[in-house]
Amino acid sequence: MSRTHLLGAASAVALSCAALGAQAASVVNGGGSTLAQFVYGNGAPYTTPTPNEFNLWNTQVPAPAATFGSYWESGSGAGQLGFLTDNLTCVIEKSQGASTICTGTPGGANTQHYGASDATLTTTQTSSWATLTVGQSLSGNLIQLPTIGVGVAIPVKNAALTKNGALVFTDNDLCGIFSGKITNFSQITDSPVAPTAGAITVVYRADGSGTTFLLTNHLSDPNVCNSSNTNSGFTFVPTLTFASLFGGTPPANFHGENGSSGIADALSGLGDLGTNPKNIVTYLTPDLTTIAPKSTATLSNGTHSKLKVVAVTSGAVTAALPLVGNIILGLKSVIDGTNKTPPTNATAGANPLNWVPTVATVSAGYPIVGYTTADFAQCYADPNVAAAVKGWLTDNYKNTAYQSVEKNNGFVPLVSSKAAPFYTYIANHILSNSTLNGGPWNTDIENTKVCKAVGGSTYAGR
Repeated sequence: MSRTHLLGAASAVALSCAALGAQAASVVNGGGSTLAQFVYGNGAPYTTPTPNEFNLWNTQVPAPAATFGSYWESGSGAGQLGFLTDNLTCVIEKSQGASTICTGTPGGANTQHYGASDATLTTTQTSSWATLTVGQSLSGNLIQLPTIGVGVAIPVKNAALTKNGALVFTDNDLCGIFSGKITNFSQITDSPVAPTAGAITVVYRADGSGTTFLLTNHLSDPNVCNSSNTNSGFTFVPTLTFASLFGGTPPANFHGENGSSGIADALSGLGDLGTNPKNIVTYLTPDLTTIAPKSTATLSNGTHSKLKVVAVTSGAVTAALPLVGNIILGLKSVIDGTNKTPPTNATAGANPLNWVPTVATVSAGYPIVGYTTADFAQCYADPNVAAAVKGWLTDNYKNTAYQSVEKNNGFVPLVSSKAAPFYTYIANHILSNSTLNGGPWNTDIENTKVCKAVGGSTYAGR
C-alpha cells in the first residue's frame, strides 16, 4: 500500500530525540494499536505525528508535570515489542513504513513508557519480563490492563449491501471466507438478502494486528469454526499475524494491508485495490465505517468512511451490528473466555495475564468482541511520568469526556462493560496500594517498596 511519509531509521531516531528535547516537561512516549488510533492517537496515519494534538493520552485534568508525546500508530505487535524491549524506534519506524524496525538503542531518548494493543500478551512475552534487562530487575512488575471494549466490524463491498446489516453473515460464512473455503458471494446462501455473485477478495491485516487477534480468537473457538465449515486441513488459532494461519502465504484471493487506516483507504478507493474496488470482505474497527457516524476517524484524504458492514450471527445469537449497545451486551454475555473476574489476591494480581478478559463466544449482543489493552511498567525513573500514566488511567476509566469520545468512535468505556468490576481492583491495587480486597498487594504503579528494591540503594524504573 502507499504511504504518504516514510522515515528511515536514522531520521526516525532523530525525530524521537527531537520530540523529547522540544519540551521542558517530562514526555511520555509510546504507541501501538491502530484499531484505537483515532481515540488514543493523533489520527493522522502514515504521516509524522505531531505531539500534543488533542487525544486521550495528553488531556490530563489537571495537567501533571509530564506531557504525552506523539502516539505512534504502529499496530499492536510493534507496540508490544517496543514496550517490552524499551525501544521507541520500533513503533516510530513501523508507523512510518520502514522495512526494518527497532534499529535504535533501547532506553534513553528511545524509552517507550507504554504500549497499546488489542491483543493480550502471551505467556512467553510475560515470562521474558523476568530476564529482560529493562524488565523486572529495572522496572518492577509488568502491568497489562483493559482500557476500552471493542467490536470487530465486518465491512463488505457488494452491490447487495445497500445499508448496514442488509447482509447477514453466520459463523459458517465467516469461517468459510477467512479460511479460503468460500471464494464467491454466490456460495453464501444463508443471508436473508442474497449477496450479488462475484469472486471475493479477502483483505486482511498484513502487520501484527490486535484486530486480527480479536477476530481469530473468536474464530478459533470450536463451536464457531470446525472441519465442517472451514477449508480442508485449516485451523484457526488466536494470532496477531493473519498470514501465519496459512504458513505465511494466504490464498491468491487474499490481499494484505497495513493498519486499520490502510484497509479503510483500500476499500474506499484510495489504495492499491483501485479507485472502485468491489466484492471485498474484511475486518475493521467500527470507527472507520458508517456504523459510528459521530466518529472522529477519517480516511487519508480527510473524509469520513462510507463503508458499510454486515450483521453477524453466531450460534444462537440473533444477527447484530457492532453498535456500542450490542458490543456492551456481548461483553456482558460471555460464554467462552478468560478472566471473567479480576484477580483477588496479591499473587494473582502480580500476573499481568490475569488482568484482561478475553472473549471467544457470547450468548447475546454482537459476537466478535474483546478489549483494547495498555501495557505499563510498575516503576518509572521519572515520578512525573508515573503521575501522568496514573492520571491518564484514572481519566480513561472515570472521565465522562473520555467516555464520550470512546462511544462516539464505536468503543465501550470499561465502566459500561462486563469488565467494570475490574476497575475497582485496578483502582485499589494498580492506581493505589489499598488495603481493600485483601490488600495491600504492592502491585501499584510507583510502589515505593518495590521500586526502591529493584534499584538497590537508588530508585530505578523505566
